[in-house]
Amino acid sequence: MKKRLLFFAGYFLFWTLFFWVARLTFLLYHFQLSFSLSSWEWFSVFLYGTRMDASMSGYIASVAAVLLAATSFFDGKVAARTISVYTWVLLGLSALLVAGDMELYRHWGFRLDSTPLSYLKTPKEALGSANIIALMIQIVIWISLFYGAWWCYWKTLGAYLKKSEPARWRGVPLFLFAGALMIVPVRGSLGVAPMNVGFVYFHPHNIFANHAAINVVWNAGKSLMNSGKIMEYSVMDDELAQELFDACYPQTIQTDILLKEKRPNVIIIILESFSNRLIEPLGGLPDVAPNFNRLCKEGVLFSNFYANSDRTDKGILGILNGYPVHPVAKVINFPEKTRQLPYINKDLKQLGYHTEFVSGFDILFSNFAAYLGNAGYDNVVSREDFPPQTYRGTKWGVPDHWVFEKLLSTCNQTQPPFFKTFIALSSHEPFEVPMLAVIEGNDEEHRFLNSVYYSDRSLGDFIEAARQTEWWEHTLIVITSDHGSRHPGNVPYHAPPKFLIPMLWIGGAVAKAGTVITTVAGQTDIPLTLLHQLGIKSNNYSFSKDILGKPVSPFAFYTFNNGFGFVSDEAQIAFDNVSHSVIHQEGTQTEKWTETGKAYLQIFAKDFVMRDRTNK
Repeated sequence: MKKRLLFFAGYFLFWTLFFWVARLTFLLYHFQLSFSLSSWEWFSVFLYGTRMDASMSGYIASVAAVLLAATSFFDGKVAARTISVYTWVLLGLSALLVAGDMELYRHWGFRLDSTPLSYLKTPKEALGSANIIALMIQIVIWISLFYGAWWCYWKTLGAYLKKSEPARWRGVPLFLFAGALMIVPVRGSLGVAPMNVGFVYFHPHNIFANHAAINVVWNAGKSLMNSGKIMEYSVMDDELAQELFDACYPQTIQTDILLKEKRPNVIIIILESFSNRLIEPLGGLPDVAPNFNRLCKEGVLFSNFYANSDRTDKGILGILNGYPVHPVAKVINFPEKTRQLPYINKDLKQLGYHTEFVSGFDILFSNFAAYLGNAGYDNVVSREDFPPQTYRGTKWGVPDHWVFEKLLSTCNQTQPPFFKTFIALSSHEPFEVPMLAVIEGNDEEHRFLNSVYYSDRSLGDFIEAARQTEWWEHTLIVITSDHGSRHPGNVPYHAPPKFLIPMLWIGGAVAKAGTVITTVAGQTDIPLTLLHQLGIKSNNYSFSKDILGKPVSPFAFYTFNNGFGFVSDEAQIAFDNVSHSVIHQEGTQTEKWTETGKAYLQIFAKDFVMRDRTNK
């Protein structure tokens, strides 16, 4: 009995130490960030993180207590074998989560949660971003953590339990009681609030220090359990929230018309990961996107335009539906909700436009098939519509130049007026493009820049070919991006510059070439701005404004993992919903705009919850 009780105490400590090692490994993996922390911050990361480590250890130990109770009448070999199988499985899974989280954090800027699980329905595409060297490093880390921890367990605790005597009938209630006591570390306190991520947030400004304190196994498990829930973010009185929200959308009295005709063909080109930092006229690098740079002089350039989030399957809803992104739930994963959204293509289809969606990826990825089904395009072009040799050996699908050629072909064959939506993909990780390197360098940033150069070249070839067609003079081409990127410069995942993306209107239908629009706006504003240019009034896009309208409230709202950003002509703020604190701020009246951002999120989150319950 005594040996088994000591084993149980040691088992709890074993897992706590395992999570300490995991945290240290995470910090060393991100040494460029962690080595900038002070010694006190390092200490605090472990001090605060241990609370969550103990919570996760409590969950694991409570199950071990049940197993000890169940094997009370058997000798130590049976008990050791039973708990060893349980431990072996958990160590393998935990080490896998720890290893995978390290690389994902480098790309996404938040600790592993249920988000990646939504991509596992299409594993090939889910692995499309993986760099083979990084993947091998993760495998080595996984095996090292797994084998090292298992060896330590088996040589110490496993061997100790193996020598124990049966606990018999006294062991059953005793170990069940011991398991019940684990509620204390599991909850993290004796107060009303149970353990949550906010318990380990200790730093008022450094978000990496707070993230490092998180136990990734606890975070992934908790997120998975809550993945079906939709947070509403009620932080103020509904009437006040509605008042602040309404101030963002004054009624448009008139709009500045930039087009020569009311029913032009419309093509929306969505580039992958393009940000203003890549476009020279927008203050970016000079030689990465020379075609885009040149085209900026020929059209209408929007210089203060923001993405609504950080993934393609989120940005698409802003561009086509004028709908924001929830901080922790992917709208595209709720077909019953996306069915109730307004769609640009549906509005134009009612006016006689032929509508088509053109891409080179597998639309089974990330629920795109259901989303496009709800959109009701007349035709959808995807990877399966291209010869296999065009995408054989690629990670994401057909390279951009092939898909641009397909777009040109469909435009030539379609009776006007037509509406086309095009999505590029080649400048997505792992940045492999069918072109000799123009921007040389083997590091990730230079490979990204080279892939952008390839996509820009494909865009330029398409535009030049389009100029030779009959439909060019009657066409508006809207060029924008699905989201920004941390490259170049490794911009923090929550900072406004990461979300600042280009939008350019060109084509023969554009009347005011060389115009620069400086109004702060975002992807959700595309639908209403475009519809008003075509003389179409609509009340369906409640989160969209006319950028060219008067009066207009210049602002953009974006979200990142459980946080939001709000940009106005006076201030830029980023707010973390976990710590309930501002983690980035510039400009004046930041408190005012923070409250406006909270109100905006509250109104949107309620709309999201109710979206499939109303016929909007």
